[in-house]
Amino acid sequence: MGMVGRAGRDGAAMGAWRRILAGTVLAGALMTMPALAADAPAGSGPALTVERMLGSPALNGPRARGVKFSPDGTLVTYLKAKADDANKTDLWAYDIKAGTDRLLVDSNQFSAKESEEERGRRERQRIRDTGIVDYGWDDEGRTLLFPMAGDVFIMPQGGSPKRITDSATTKDAAIDARFAPGGTLVSYVRGNNLYVYDLAKGQERALTHDGAGTLSYGTAEFVAQEELKRNTGYWWSPGARYIAYTRVDESDVPLVSRYDYGAEGVTVVPQRYPFAGGPNAKVTLQIMDAASGKVASVNLGDPANYYLARVDWRRDGTEALVQRLSRDQKRLDLLAVNPATGAVRTLLTEESKTFLNLHEDLRALANGKILWASERTGFKHLYLCDHEAARCRALTKGDWMVDAVAGVDEAAGRVFFTGFREGPLDHHVYSVGLAKGDVRALTTEDGWHGAVMAAKGGSWLHSYSGPRQPPQLSVEDAKGNRVTWLIENKLDETHPFAPYLAGEIQPEYGVLKADDGSDLHYMMLVPPGAREAAKTSGRKYPAIVNAYGGPAAALVTHAWGDAQTGFTQVLARNGYVVMVLDNRGTPHRGQAFLSATYHHFGSVEVADQVKGATYLKSLPFVDGQHLGFFGHSHGGFMTIIMLTRAPGVFAAGAAGAPVTDWRLYDTAYTERYLGMPQDGTAYEDSSVFKDLRNIKGRLMVVHGMADDNVFFDNTTKLLRALQQQETQFNLMTYPGQRHGFYDTYANIHRYNTMLDFFDRTLRPAGGAGAVTAGGAPQAGTP
Repeated sequence: MGMVGRAGRDGAAMGAWRRILAGTVLAGALMTMPALAADAPAGSGPALTVERMLGSPALNGPRARGVKFSPDGTLVTYLKAKADDANKTDLWAYDIKAGTDRLLVDSNQFSAKESEEERGRRERQRIRDTGIVDYGWDDEGRTLLFPMAGDVFIMPQGGSPKRITDSATTKDAAIDARFAPGGTLVSYVRGNNLYVYDLAKGQERALTHDGAGTLSYGTAEFVAQEELKRNTGYWWSPGARYIAYTRVDESDVPLVSRYDYGAEGVTVVPQRYPFAGGPNAKVTLQIMDAASGKVASVNLGDPANYYLARVDWRRDGTEALVQRLSRDQKRLDLLAVNPATGAVRTLLTEESKTFLNLHEDLRALANGKILWASERTGFKHLYLCDHEAARCRALTKGDWMVDAVAGVDEAAGRVFFTGFREGPLDHHVYSVGLAKGDVRALTTEDGWHGAVMAAKGGSWLHSYSGPRQPPQLSVEDAKGNRVTWLIENKLDETHPFAPYLAGEIQPEYGVLKADDGSDLHYMMLVPPGAREAAKTSGRKYPAIVNAYGGPAAALVTHAWGDAQTGFTQVLARNGYVVMVLDNRGTPHRGQAFLSATYHHFGSVEVADQVKGATYLKSLPFVDGQHLGFFGHSHGGFMTIIMLTRAPGVFAAGAAGAPVTDWRLYDTAYTERYLGMPQDGTAYEDSSVFKDLRNIKGRLMVVHGMADDNVFFDNTTKLLRALQQQETQFNLMTYPGQRHGFYDTYANIHRYNTMLDFFDRTLRPAGGAGAVTAGGAPQAGTP
C-alpha cells in the first residue's frame, strides 16, 4: 500500500500511511450484509442493483460519443459502445442518404495497451471509455485518423487501417494526432517533440528536437488540460503554411511521486504538479513556417504571470488570434500575432473583479470579422466584432446564459448556439442572425438539447434527453425539422431499462429561496408509498443529499442521467428520500450567482444546503434525525464541510476524493476562486481543518490511491488530524484508481461501500428504511 507524497517525503509518507491504517475502520470489512430494499410495490420488477447500474448493456441504451459530420456532409461518424462492454467503443458511420450504419473499425483488433500519456489525457478529458476514444477526418473526407495503443492509424474510406507510427521501436506513444489542413500531413507529439508525417512520401520529420525531461513542445501542460480545457499545444494555420506551438518548461514545477497500485504491483510515477501559490510551467508560444522551418518567438510577457488560454487563426491565415489570461484570471486579452515576425498587438480586453470564465466560442469569419463571447453584462452573450475588435455589437442579451457556439452558417448569416434562455434546468439550441440579432429557438421540449453543425448545407446533429427520455440523436435541417433518427432510443420493451421501468422513481423538481433571495433549484426522489405511509402509519424515511456544490458543475437538470439509472435512483429504490440541490456558487446562473463563494469556499453553499436539509425535515415522510450527505471531488469537500460547519444537521457523510487543504490543489482552479495562499485568509477560511473539531456525524472517506488530480495527500492529512482528535471514521481506498474511477469493478465496490455505509448509519436498529413517528431512532453502527 502507498500514498502520494511530495519529492523528498516518500519515506515519511509511507510511515504515516502505516499508522493511518492501524487506526482506521475499513468499511470493506463490514460489508457482510446486503443492502436493505425499500418497500416496493408488487410487480415492480427486478431490483436495480449497483452491479446492474454499471453493467452491460448500458441501462441508458445505445449512445454515441464523438459525433461528427464527414466534411462533405454525407456521413455521420461516431464512437459507439460494444453491446457486451459498455465502456469500450468502436468507430461507426451512418450513411445519411442510404439510411444505413456500418462498423468502420472494431477496437478488438488492436492491442488494449495504453501508455501513461494516453491514460493521463483520457483522465483530463473525462473519457471513461477504452478502445477507440478519438478520431478525425481530413479536409476532403477521404481519410480517417485515430490513435490506438500508443500509435497513429489512418484509414481511407473503404480501406483498412494502416499504422504510420511505431511506438514499439520509439518507446514513446504518439499523442494528439490530427491531419494538417490539406490532408497531406499528419502531426502528433511524441517523446516531448512535435512531428509531422508526410503521407505521400511515407516519411516522418521532427519539427522540434530538444524536447526532453521537463521541456516539451506542442503539449498542453497539466493545468491547461485539467482546468482551462485546452487539450492541445499546437495549431495549424489555414492552408498549413504555419504551425503555432507551445514550448513548455516544467523545471520549476514541484516533482511528486505518485504510487500507482495495480494488479501487477506498484509503479512509482513521477509527476510535475503545480500546487496553489507555487510556480506554474513556463509556457511560451512559437510559430514555425512549415516549409522553411523558420521560427518566430511570440512575446506574450513573463510566462509566470499568464496562461496561454486559446489559439485560433484568422480565416485567411494572416494572423494568429491568441487569448492570454492573467494568472489571477481577472484579465483576458485577445491578441493578434504576425506569424512571420511574432509581433503582437492587443485587439480587446475583458476584465472582472472576481474571475473570468474561458470559452471556445471565437470564430474568425470569412469577411474578417470576429464572433466573440463575453460576460461583461454579468451573463454570457455573443458579440460580433469588426476586424480589429474595436467595435463589438451584441447579438444576444438578457438575464440568461449562452452556453456555447455550435457553428456558423455564413451563407445564411446565422450563428447556431446552445444556452439557458428558458431557465438553468433546460439546455436548448438556438440560432441568431449576424445582421439582425434575432434569436430563434430550434428546440422547445423541456430537457437537455445539444447540436453539432455540418460544415456545409445547414444540417445539424440534434442530441436530446429528458427526465422520461434516454439520450437520442437525430439529423435535422436548418429549420429544426428531423431528417432521420441516428439513435431513437425508444423506452420500449426492448430497451435495457425496460425491466426496471415499473419500479422507476421519477424526480420531482422544486425551488427554495436562499438567504439573499436567490432561487435554489432542487431535485428529489421519494420512495413509492412514502407519502401514504406517513399519513396512515406515521412512517418516516431516512434521506440523503447529493451535491457537487462547486463552480465547475450543476447537477439539477431536466436531463436523463443519474436520477434515472444512477446511484441516486438506486438509493431511492433502497428506501431513501434523495435530494440534489444546486447551491450558490454553481454555474449556468450568471456571474453573481457563480461568484457567491469567491474567496470563501464553505460559506453560503453551507447555508444553502442547510436550507435543503431544513425543507427535508419539514416533510412528514422524512426522518429528520437520519439525514446523509455525499459527493465527489469538490462534493467530497462539501461533505466534510457540512459535517463540520453545520454539525448535527447530517448524521452521516461519504466524501469521495475530497480536497481538504486547498494548498494541495492546483494553481489554476484554486487561485481563480481563492486567490494566492499568501494573500489574506481565504485558504484557512476554506479549509476543512478550520472547524474539524466541530465534526458531528459519521464520516466515510473514499479515495483512489493513484489520483493524479486531487492527490491522496489530501486524505492522509485529514485522517491524521481525525486520529489526533480521536474522531472515529471509515476509510476505503482503491489501488490503481485515479480521480475518475474508470474501472467498472472498483466503481461497483465504491458504490456498494457507500450504500452499506448509509444503511449502517442512517437506518435505525432493526429497521428497513423507515421508522414510526414517536420511535427512538438509534445511531448507526460505525
